[in-house]
Amino acid sequence: MKIALVRGAFLNQYEAQMFAPLAKKHSLTAFSSRHPIHDRMLFPLVKLPSPMDINFGPLARWKMPVLNRLFVDAHWLIGLEEKLAGFDIAHCNETYYHFTHQCLLAKKQGKVKRVVATCAENIPFNNEGIWGRRCYKQFARENVDLFLALNERAKETLTLEGVDEKKITILPFFIDTKRFKPTVGRRGGPLTILFAGRLEFFKGVYEIAYAFKWLSQKYNLNLLFVGSGNEKKQLEKLVKARFVTASYDQMPEIYRQADIFVAPSRAGHHWQEQFGMTLLEAMASGLPIVTSFSGAIPETVGTAALFANPGDFYSLAQALEKFIQDPRLRHHYGTLARQRALKFDTAIGTEKLAVIYEQVLQNNRV
Repeated sequence: MKIALVRGAFLNQYEAQMFAPLAKKHSLTAFSSRHPIHDRMLFPLVKLPSPMDINFGPLARWKMPVLNRLFVDAHWLIGLEEKLAGFDIAHCNETYYHFTHQCLLAKKQGKVKRVVATCAENIPFNNEGIWGRRCYKQFARENVDLFLALNERAKETLTLEGVDEKKITILPFFIDTKRFKPTVGRRGGPLTILFAGRLEFFKGVYEIAYAFKWLSQKYNLNLLFVGSGNEKKQLEKLVKARFVTASYDQMPEIYRQADIFVAPSRAGHHWQEQFGMTLLEAMASGLPIVTSFSGAIPETVGTAALFANPGDFYSLAQALEKFIQDPRLRHHYGTLARQRALKFDTAIGTEKLAVIYEQVLQNNRV
């Protein structure tokens, strides 16, 4: 099979790890913007110009509002339709991204045989406020050959929007559990609480800061933020913590240096956590996890985590304190987490994906 993985500026190593083994048996090519999240792939990568490559400098906060209104969606890969000529499958994302619309146009033009779309959106009729978005979504609902929903919540969102349930199958993200694995034995010293992800308000980073300040009055703890975002400078003023950026290759070791993982995403009108890849990485690393009831998080972690209320620092602090006080509880939940992560191993995901592609090409029901 000749497969195009179309991700634009979103191309990343944590999702690509499930696709890489396919390149051993099939022709796999990724298509991205000039500056994707990651560009080190184990298979060929074609970079195309995109509005997403425009640098707005000090006006960065206006980048997406301006570009989305100019192009319906800013994730437009210039020349993609021609590049897809001769491919069997174009695998894109969501119903409203510009590159998904391009993949469907390439199919209409006979350049690509089938279009598969992974969907994480879990709020029905979301992303329809911009002119043209509803048309893009309707066109996708009618012309995508198969939707891969990350979870039940995403599947039900698609069905509520009018997608035939027969065109949807659930396929989550997967993780290399040989790379992300528990440490053997614990170091001495204070416990380290880890957050990895975007330092943004909706990720619950302020709840982490407030909970840590409250807990630090009673316990000797370290707090590690890994990532970048708009709230970094304010967080640095607010709480005594380590702030680092790291490559994806460094992340397995960072998880092994931590004792507790925290991910208290908020739940808003226009966004709720869609999967939580860092939760999967933390589970594979055998870490006890404190998270929140936001979007698809309960589906991702199952019973392998303690929960706090979204936007509630005190609820978060209480959950963290249970792990801080009880090493046996940490070990128990770390074991549960690792066991659950093994169900999401990349070997399982790659095999499922290969079968799905073959069935889509045969135009059979998956």
